[in-house]
Amino acid sequence: MKILMWIGIVLLVLFIVYILVFVAFASYVNSPSTHNAVAYDSKISNQYYREDDKVIYVMDGNFFQIGGADIEGADPDTFDVIDKSYAKDINNIYYNGKPVAGANPNSVTLVTSGLTSELSKDSANSGYLISDGKVFCYGQVIEGADPASFSYLLGSYAMDKDYLYYYIDIKIPRKATPTAMPNANAGYIQHGEQVIYHGEVISNEAGDFKIINDEYAIDASHVYSHGEIVEGMVSDGFTVISPYYRKDKNQAYYFNTPIPESDSDTFKVLNDAISKDQKNLYYNGNIVENRKPSAVSRSDADKLQKIWKWKSLHLDAITVILVPSDDIVDITNDFYAYNNEVYGRNEKLADVKPADVIVLDKDENTFVRIDNQVFYYGLAIAGADPETFAVISDRFSKDANYVYWSEHRVIDADPSTFKYEDNLYADENEAGEYSLKLVED
Repeated sequence: MKILMWIGIVLLVLFIVYILVFVAFASYVNSPSTHNAVAYDSKISNQYYREDDKVIYVMDGNFFQIGGADIEGADPDTFDVIDKSYAKDINNIYYNGKPVAGANPNSVTLVTSGLTSELSKDSANSGYLISDGKVFCYGQVIEGADPASFSYLLGSYAMDKDYLYYYIDIKIPRKATPTAMPNANAGYIQHGEQVIYHGEVISNEAGDFKIINDEYAIDASHVYSHGEIVEGMVSDGFTVISPYYRKDKNQAYYFNTPIPESDSDTFKVLNDAISKDQKNLYYNGNIVENRKPSAVSRSDADKLQKIWKWKSLHLDAITVILVPSDDIVDITNDFYAYNNEVYGRNEKLADVKPADVIVLDKDENTFVRIDNQVFYYGLAIAGADPETFAVISDRFSKDANYVYWSEHRVIDADPSTFKYEDNLYADENEAGEYSLKLVED
């Protein structure tokens, strides 16, 4: 026992020494002085350096992982930083080390004014700049923007007298002075009654709009997840219960998927996998058929959550049973045997026994035949003839009538003449049909 303890101590010490050596090495390599480089103004930008008679750009000052890139044609004697990303010399303005087309180094105005908000505290590095009567965003010109009235708002939002801008190519006609939203991240901005998320108008009910957290928001009509309406979810009674579960007045949800038959009023989360209400026990949002909710305590739920001991098998799309993992035999990654019955990923296969599942490619366990049906990763290959079916590669197969790519029929391949090549694949067209393609070099 003492020997094992000392082995553990030695391994721990070796690991700590390794970490310390790695950190010291990374710090050494990441130091500008190691590369004979000097920052032009480290208080403003950690991305621009002079190295001998060259100007180099180092993304976020990361010499260790990224390294520096020469800024071709930059004049080291007249080079100066403007903000973290913009710089200039006698010839050009640069953004992230690249010349800004159409900008004049003798005409530079940073757009730094922001809304009164913590979100605009980094407005000195807004990404917006005015030069020679043109407005630039992240080094690209915003066509038609009015420099005289242009101002920065927050995040990637800016405005002039006529439009609200998001990045370069999104502009929304001005109806009001935009304002920051309480408790919102920089993707949100309020524009009159409009709520805008990453440049898209998502709601016209700003007065009723409320940010729940970085993922969710609500108005009087809808629940939004990352700016998208969650279909079926209602704002009345909406609550984020845990990182995995939510509910509204009607039902509970596993992430954004409705939990079937769930009762919002009595719904309770036991752990990340197990929840229950007065009617059912649920596993990852599926009804558990072989457990009563009244019989499962929090400690029982913690035991059932241990996937190395317990596993769920689908009876159908919404119902599962929880059974001991040791009692399950994995036929493939998509078919399982339990109690001499076969389960697919989303359903129990009626009248199918484990001996009926024939794996057609023993190395990959990808193609399977069950009775008169052939499957690829558990998905039925429609129309495949099981008697003449043959596996060609990890994704190609054929029968007497067709060539298949995964579970899809290839429309322009003749099974009698088809020859497989390593750089061959099939691609889907707008009609949903698959045809052969070659990987381009």
